[in-house]
Amino acid sequence: MRVTQSMLTANTLHYSQASYQRLSTLQEQMSTQKKISRFSQDPVIAGKSMQYRESIDQLNQYQRNLSEAHNRLDQSDASLRETSQIITRIRELAVKASTDTFGADERKSIAQEVEQLTNHLVTIANTNSAGKYIFNGELSNVPPLKTLNPAQVTEQDFSEHTVLFYNGDTYSYEGNGLFESESGEQITFNDGQLFAEDEPIQSEDVRMMNNQFATSAYELELQQGINITVGADAHRLFTTEFFSDLFQFQKALLDPNVNAEDLDTFVGKADNHLRVAADVNGQLGARMNRVDLIEDRLNTQQFLLEKIKSENEDVDFEETVMKLLVAETIHSAALAASARVLQPSLLDFLR
Repeated sequence: MRVTQSMLTANTLHYSQASYQRLSTLQEQMSTQKKISRFSQDPVIAGKSMQYRESIDQLNQYQRNLSEAHNRLDQSDASLRETSQIITRIRELAVKASTDTFGADERKSIAQEVEQLTNHLVTIANTNSAGKYIFNGELSNVPPLKTLNPAQVTEQDFSEHTVLFYNGDTYSYEGNGLFESESGEQITFNDGQLFAEDEPIQSEDVRMMNNQFATSAYELELQQGINITVGADAHRLFTTEFFSDLFQFQKALLDPNVNAEDLDTFVGKADNHLRVAADVNGQLGARMNRVDLIEDRLNTQQFLLEKIKSENEDVDFEETVMKLLVAETIHSAALAASARVLQPSLLDFLR
């Protein structure tokens, strides 16, 4: 085959361009520390990289959900422990009061403390974090409990969630200013005054509140397709029966006709509420353990995904440096060979 000068020149240009291309690719890999910078360079690596990044983004979102879950669970745990301490204190007061050694003044002091503890329990039930009521499930924008002052309420303050404690019974609001107990007893509200069988009721003899605890749990997705309840079933603890018992205890302490034996019944009631508090707190602890296990699993998954992603798309630095040095040597040798081959021309032979 006849080889001409133009063929040598064309081959030199072709191989020089290919050598420059290899150098450019290696220089780009050294600069970016990535095997590819364009999808067209290796569609397989690019496709896998997109899948890994999508999975990591998903794990990052679960990590953010975990942070919120820990916040709600920790706050719920602290609030429930405080609630148990308060109920324990109320039980101690009930034990003290159920002796005949305490006179009217001592009982009045205990009643005042019970009232303050009850008000604080309402505050705990309305525990708020970042504008969300952590014990009210999906109704986290609504305070679960709201105490109403019987001396200042209007009919507009009442709703289907309003309850009234009077004379040992709990009355639910039925509308049109009417409250009714389970036994059928009725209390009416007219012109800012409560009446029981047409007899006016003194505001200090009544306790009113809106109890709007949501029974639906607040859940967060902490793994794909796995929703975990992140909170306590506080509606089982802060019930109308619970606050009715506290109000009855307070009224009994102020009633001179109530004897020590009658007050002793509130010790048993406090024990029942303590058992419920322990059960709710235990359930919360189980959920906290589950969330901790999920967090460990997510951390492991994230570590493995980051490792696989790095192996897929990141360059091996030492290997890339060696390839670059070899490519530079080959390129220099090729240019030197081309310079020697192309230098002689027909005119050089004719001279």
